[in-house]
Amino acid sequence: MRRYLKLTCLVGIVLCIFLAIPLSVRAANLPPPGSSAYSVLGPPTVSAAFIDRVLTAYGSPAAGKGQALYDEGVAYGIDPVFALAFFMHESSFGTAGMARVTFSLGNLRCIPDAACVNGYAAFQSWESGFDAWYKLIRNVYAGSWGLTTVAAIIPRYAPASDHNNESAYIAAVESSVDAWRSQQIGVQGTGPSSTGSTTGSSAPSGTPYYPPDGYKILGKPTISVQFIEQVLTAYHSPAVGHGQALYDDALKYGIDPAYALAFFMHDSIFGTVGLARVTHALNAIPTPVSATCHCQALNGYRQYDTWEDGFSDWYSFINEQYIKHNLTTIGQIIPAYAHTQNSYAIASFIQAVEHRVDVWRSAQAGTTQPHTT
Repeated sequence: MRRYLKLTCLVGIVLCIFLAIPLSVRAANLPPPGSSAYSVLGPPTVSAAFIDRVLTAYGSPAAGKGQALYDEGVAYGIDPVFALAFFMHESSFGTAGMARVTFSLGNLRCIPDAACVNGYAAFQSWESGFDAWYKLIRNVYAGSWGLTTVAAIIPRYAPASDHNNESAYIAAVESSVDAWRSQQIGVQGTGPSSTGSTTGSSAPSGTPYYPPDGYKILGKPTISVQFIEQVLTAYHSPAVGHGQALYDDALKYGIDPAYALAFFMHDSIFGTVGLARVTHALNAIPTPVSATCHCQALNGYRQYDTWEDGFSDWYSFINEQYIKHNLTTIGQIIPAYAHTQNSYAIASFIQAVEHRVDVWRSAQAGTTQPHTT
């Protein structure tokens, strides 16, 4: 009985001490309601130098603008690691889709204080594009709507009604943030174009680099339908289940489907970024539409009803524009195919496609994983 009374007294003393502590002191030691490691508001968790390392590794045309991306984040009270993650998901750092001509970090639709190009806001510089994105997130999403976390922002920013996979988008942004906060340059499923070789980073500025013509797109398949499906599944592609079509069209034109898959990855990370999410295009082919493409125009590009139509038209385009003119290797095709005259970007494009083909051929042989970067 005495032990029970002593225990009761001890509990009462502890409770009195706790209640005597000011509420404000206790509250300061508790996590704020709704807090999240993925709240966009806060100080930088990556440096300007690190941002530039990422942009350079992925062959971004915005490489060298890391300080601007960082400074704008500080000015708006937004951790720039999130801007970098949106930039990656929307356009693979400006290397895919409309961002190549609009300088838009987030593929923003037309807004009053920017030019309008094919339905998208276009800016005079990457810096202006960065500022517009930060302003939108800070003033509208956080300031007006009270949406501050990745999970809260994306359903409004990229809703399912616009053919977006909201959960995949959220996972991709959060995964990128985790990787970069750990100082990892490469993100799972989106290896830098410089991975596996130093050619892109060591090529002198202004000097075109065209590798030996050892990568001929004509030939028998070096990867199987099952392997194509493995890759599309590993990258959460909306084209999962259509690997047979990509393979069969390759047979029709005598092209190794490993190259089509590599172009698909480079342009839109298998349909997960840029306009490909709604155009079903293996690669963005500008209008006009052709009589045989089974497509319509959307913002200056060909849009298809199905991935099968998109794949078929890409193979036909490659055959008509390049193969029939005796351009049959990656080194010959890409300088004419790329939407740029920048020699470094061309060299990075060539290197990325050839490296990816090498990796997948090795994976098909069983020496690496299909999604290895």
